[in-house]
Amino acid sequence: RALNSIFQQWGTQAVDSWNISGELCSGSALSQSDSVFEDPTNNPAIRCDCSFNANTLCHITRLRVYALDRTGVIPEELLGLPFLTFLKIDQNFFTGSLPAFIGNMSRLESLSIAHNDFTGPIPKELGNLRQLKLLSFGVNSFSGTLPPELGNLVNLEQLYINSCGLGGEVPSTFANFGNLQV
Repeated sequence: RALNSIFQQWGTQAVDSWNISGELCSGSALSQSDSVFEDPTNNPAIRCDCSFNANTLCHITRLRVYALDRTGVIPEELLGLPFLTFLKIDQNFFTGSLPAFIGNMSRLESLSIAHNDFTGPIPKELGNLRQLKLLSFGVNSFSGTLPPELGNLVNLEQLYINSCGLGGEVPSTFANFGNLQV
């Protein structure tokens, strides 16, 4: 229900390759191959993990809505996908602020929202995403400064903040990025 609500708000729908007979976690959504997930014909894309409850329960773990010219905001229904580890909504026309509730999505390892038109400050709650390895919010219209709480992201390997609209100094807490490569 959460994904259907999100897609309705964004004016998009599942592609036939993974929405077989109305079952979201079917077809290519079950593939663990990154090439299948990133295939341009599989967009939007989800990946499901169906290993829960003795292989009887599936959870969406990855969501990609990439360069589809979608509009809207980041809806609170995302919290209805508690096993999400990967969220990529780059190169659309999403607006509004980056909601603080994103900081409650504790399983996120990759959050990429670049090339949109998000505004307002970066919420300090993003610092709660301790599993995050990739954070990309460049090419947006944010305001304010980088929150020092982002220094809590000690597993971060990649950080993309180019042309994001923020000003000020890089917080000293960024010295905690011992795994940062990019």
